[in-house]
Amino acid sequence: MALKPGLRLSQTQRLTLTPGLRQSLTILQMPALELETLVKTELAENPMLLAQPTTSRAANDYDFALETVAETVSLADYLSRQIALETAPAPIRALATYLAHDLDERGYIQDSPEAIAQNHGLSLPTVNAAIVLLQSCDPPGIGARNLAECLGLQLRDMNQPLATRQLITEHLPLFAARDWDTLAKLSGQPRDEILKLADLLHSLTANPAAGVGQKDVNFRRPDISVTKKQDGSLEVALIGSAAFSLKLDNSLISQVNKTTSAAFLAQKSRAQALIRALEQRSRTILRAATAIVEIQARFFLDPESALIPLTRRQLASRLNLHPSTVSRAISNKSLECAQGVYPLGFFFPTSVPLSDGRKKTSSHGIKQQIAQLIATEVRDKILSDAEISAILRQSGVDIARRTVAKYRQCLKIPSSTERRKSKRFL
Repeated sequence: MALKPGLRLSQTQRLTLTPGLRQSLTILQMPALELETLVKTELAENPMLLAQPTTSRAANDYDFALETVAETVSLADYLSRQIALETAPAPIRALATYLAHDLDERGYIQDSPEAIAQNHGLSLPTVNAAIVLLQSCDPPGIGARNLAECLGLQLRDMNQPLATRQLITEHLPLFAARDWDTLAKLSGQPRDEILKLADLLHSLTANPAAGVGQKDVNFRRPDISVTKKQDGSLEVALIGSAAFSLKLDNSLISQVNKTTSAAFLAQKSRAQALIRALEQRSRTILRAATAIVEIQARFFLDPESALIPLTRRQLASRLNLHPSTVSRAISNKSLECAQGVYPLGFFFPTSVPLSDGRKKTSSHGIKQQIAQLIATEVRDKILSDAEISAILRQSGVDIARRTVAKYRQCLKIPSSTERRKSKRFL
């Protein structure tokens, strides 16, 4: 039977994101500065909107510092500027820009290409083309969907041969287990070459977004404040841009209801959508922050207390929200308390098992122990990373020397050699 071209109608059901929901998700993830710019623009362009006065704190030295420190370009803006210079079709550049604003804290794409295509009503080839465009941006590894792809993109940027890239990305567990003999057999390369590949792997990063854009929340206005009340309980409140409040101009609304002007009706609808998105943003951020404070209450009540292990998925389950919603709610947000200003991501320390196999501690608690050990060391007995590891093992913390070194570097504590030199003349 011959094939002939033809047209036919069909009905299908699928989940899609409405424009209002897309706007809500975008606004939820926005940092304070971008949101403030958006609201000021809307207030200037849309006569239907009025700003409602909100309770603000008295200006202090921290606020003055915020006003005098230059704002750096965010990761999303940094990527968007690169995408704008590409010659790809406009729909692909638009989707790549959207994905650049929807990356998680490591710089990874959070949803599968199939989910993105379904949610936005786009074809899978269009989505894949946008992902490829995003992955071509600097820094290498950005826009990956998993660790293997992230490392593969970095290796490709280093002009490593395809065989080398495949060997590393397809056998990451063997590299982690330091099983050089098995890797040598699989690749047909001598052990010395495998060790060179291991050194190459160590030079890569699993967090390509680190160090790009505005990451230091000390130069940004906090979104949440946590204060201890007289009865000892903790009060969580939105401050600054997180507490934006808008309302409709009722004097104009009465006129809109009496006219058929499409422009006025569109502005009214646009204003209502923005108000709903801001209200939803405030509720979600406040719910997430309140839950974090409840879980980590000991830290806020006693600065010496360690944070307990917590994941975004656990918080999402507690709030009955999707993990991606929680990720957007805490992204680029910071919290001010008596101990200082912290990014919300600080309150999600990784879990580290103890030697008994039943109890667990957090990476934050281990860092505190390391800092305490180094703070109490004497000039004639400077502890090496291996010695700190041994002491922690005796206390039940199963930790390797290289992990101690990584945590020490996160705490910005010099090595034992440097500390020994600095204390030589004390």
